[in-house]
Amino acid sequence: MQVTLALARPSSYTERMNTQHSASTTEASPGPRRRTGGRSARIQAAVFEATIQFLQEQGYEAWSFASIGERTGIHETTLYRRWKTKEQLVIDAVASQVAQDIPIPDTGELRSDLIQLLQLLRTFLESPVGQALIQTGIAARNAPAISTLSKDYWQRRSTLLRPLFERAIARGELSAQTDIPLLFETLIGALYVRLFLLREPLDETLPERIVDLVLSGVYIDKPTR
Repeated sequence: MQVTLALARPSSYTERMNTQHSASTTEASPGPRRRTGGRSARIQAAVFEATIQFLQEQGYEAWSFASIGERTGIHETTLYRRWKTKEQLVIDAVASQVAQDIPIPDTGELRSDLIQLLQLLRTFLESPVGQALIQTGIAARNAPAISTLSKDYWQRRSTLLRPLFERAIARGELSAQTDIPLLFETLIGALYVRLFLLREPLDETLPERIVDLVLSGVYIDKPTR
């Protein structure tokens, strides 16, 4: 299933800020001006959006601070001050996109949580942005900085996912001795095998079938004599 993701090209950040400044100077202010604290967030959002869009269009190898500066109107020195390296910015942009597209479910039941999580992941992996980010990972696999940052990102993502499993343990749905990282890797592994090794589409029933297979198990105890 192809999922379209329309990322509108961000307008020049400088132009937006100039427009806002002009508007603010024409309005009377009866009291001291209050700072909204949103400038940093606006810069980050514009840079992340431009980064993801560029990766979709031209790929990781063509990406640079200069290309993002040109798209956003944000000076390169500002980008270097905030992210230091190309790899750090790419990882942060990817992490932000994943958090947006794959939120952590909380349905009140482990089975439905896992099915919903895998459905979100399935949709993301087959979307244009998901495909672009996977290709980015492949293109950058030999970059030591990306490898280190990717591991750090995975640890952060695993930490965010842990409450989903801890809630299941508290409800009595899951053993407290469960190897949570291995369980999660087992759940998502089938999606990656189907999509990237077998080159097969991920049908809508696959997440539910994976979850039911993993949660129920396949081993049959030998009858006792």
